[in-house]
Amino acid sequence: MELLAGLFARLRASPRRALLVEAAFLVPAFGLLAVGVFEWGGYFWLQHRVQAAADLARLAATADADPASRHALARAAAEKALAGKVADLDLKSGPDGARVRLAYDASASPIFALGGVVPLPPPMIVRLSAAD
Repeated sequence: MELLAGLFARLRASPRRALLVEAAFLVPAFGLLAVGVFEWGGYFWLQHRVQAAADLARLAATADADPASRHALARAAAEKALAGKVADLDLKSGPDGARVRLAYDASASPIFALGGVVPLPPPMIVRLSAAD
């Protein structure tokens, strides 16, 4: 116990060692902040990408009058935009236009590789696109 008390007394007396102790607290905190900014920024970018794919699928669905063909066109457009990783696509079309509900599973994304470090939302991203 006296050894530990002597160590703390020397650290309090030396400004250089006190700087090391402060850095030992701040460097991990800033590292955690940087990881959080990277992961949340990537997650928001991914949400934007899924929304763009849903909008593209809705526009592609309006290219044909046949309901079965509309769904195939919408799914093909969404899969092309998201590199074939569409979990679910629901298309409802009516006289006022089409409505697309697109679900994307982002659990295999590099953004969720460090999922235990910073809390993130669920990896299933669901976006809606409807005509005005």
